[in-house]
Amino acid sequence: MSRTRNSIRNVIFTVVGFAVTTLLQLVNRKVFIMFLSSEYLGLNGLFSNILSMLSLSEMGVGAAIVFALYKPIAENDTEKIKSLMALYKKLYTFIGIFVLLIGAALIPFLHLLIKDMPDIPYIQLYYFMFVLDSGMSYFYSYKRSLIICNQDNYISTTTTMMASVGTRIVQLFILLLTHNYFLYLLVQICFTRLENVVISKIADKQYPYIKDHEYQKLSREEKHAIRNNVLAMMAHKIGGVVVNATDNLIISKVLGLSVLGIYSNYVLLTQTIDGLMYKIFSSVTASIGNLIAEKSKEEIEDTFNRMLFLNYWIINFCTICLLCLIQPFIRLWIGQDYQLSIFTVVIIVTVFYFSGMRKTVLEFRDAAGLFWADRYKALIEAAVNLIASIPLTYILGVAGVKIGTLISMLGVAFWVEGWVLYKYLLKKPVSTYLFRQTKYAIYTIIQGGVTYFLCDYFINKGIIGFVIQVIICLIIPNLLMIILFRNTDEFNYVIDLLKKIIKKYHKKEGAYDN
Repeated sequence: MSRTRNSIRNVIFTVVGFAVTTLLQLVNRKVFIMFLSSEYLGLNGLFSNILSMLSLSEMGVGAAIVFALYKPIAENDTEKIKSLMALYKKLYTFIGIFVLLIGAALIPFLHLLIKDMPDIPYIQLYYFMFVLDSGMSYFYSYKRSLIICNQDNYISTTTTMMASVGTRIVQLFILLLTHNYFLYLLVQICFTRLENVVISKIADKQYPYIKDHEYQKLSREEKHAIRNNVLAMMAHKIGGVVVNATDNLIISKVLGLSVLGIYSNYVLLTQTIDGLMYKIFSSVTASIGNLIAEKSKEEIEDTFNRMLFLNYWIINFCTICLLCLIQPFIRLWIGQDYQLSIFTVVIIVTVFYFSGMRKTVLEFRDAAGLFWADRYKALIEAAVNLIASIPLTYILGVAGVKIGTLISMLGVAFWVEGWVLYKYLLKKPVSTYLFRQTKYAIYTIIQGGVTYFLCDYFINKGIIGFVIQVIICLIIPNLLMIILFRNTDEFNYVIDLLKKIIKKYHKKEGAYDN
């Protein structure tokens, strides 16, 4: 019950934070486009991806040490926690300095990453502001991780939400009053600094022992275990960055900043939803780690299947909504000139679906510490992605980049991750997992086809038509899910969980009334 309560609390704070920040982000982007060109949007996307490449310097240190913290936190071993946090602080201080120095060193080479250099002044200064914003964050990351490991992710989420809300509101006024991109970025830097200081103060208050400068050094065996996990996560990090962060670089170099600016609006919408999914599932990672440490293989497998089904229901719903609503939403939000072709949208949504369906496997892998088992997977995935994406971009444009990502994801990552989890944690053949995933994908195609057919009748009918499309997307996929899965154990588990949440909520309401 403690695991469930912590997970539910973390998820609720995550969803609320998502709703508020997303609304502000959409308004912010609309005003951005009104007063600044699509080339500025392209710069935003390009610079963010360069910083993602620089985040390679983190090399999985965070995931490795977070895993190392689960056991001492469960045992309330403050001395071991102090030792790990001291190591974490040293590593992240070095990483932050590295990002700042290497990021600054790339300034003279920015023109090599852009097809046609736009007539935008101070591009180098704007880039360095991105570097500064990213580099500063590393100096505080270790304290945020301790909060998350203690299943208090809602604290981090709330702080991030408040900082994000403040950032978006002030940036909005800056754009409206000055149309100044420099001040726009300066606001981002200031709020990043403020958020990190607040997180640091909260951690110091919650866990005062981390301020103690007296701590025991880790043993050689402990350092060796952490080193192996860091090396394994290094491979995952490199592969992940190459797969996910090079899309914008390829589009910028092959198709130009204007196309990248248009594509970035689709990325904003898909990554916003994907970010919510990541936060929801990362909110329960600490609880999964606790589960794995205490329960039998059968209980772990039951929980995995239930979480995978919940993962599927959420991703299925979001995928169908994106397929049916993203084009009319873009048209109403920022205009028809910022739309991509429907073929490109289908590919983007397909990549979103399969990426989302990996989340449960990855959360269980991370919670179980299975970093070493599939250490080469990400590197092979990255190589396949680059080999496929670059020529396909010349042939198919933006769709080619995403097809390359899809080829590498399905050809390498999707089945290898399942195989590792089933072999090393669940001790069963991966065929069960692949069959389940195939069944889920087929059901999504059916549900998506039915929903899209119904929504297509109301296309180009303005806001009223869009509202009707939203209602269709809310009803049809969920109704079909109930019809298809109503007799399964996983479905009944999710329904029982929702009933418990509602019952608990009503109890609290009754207590307040009294």
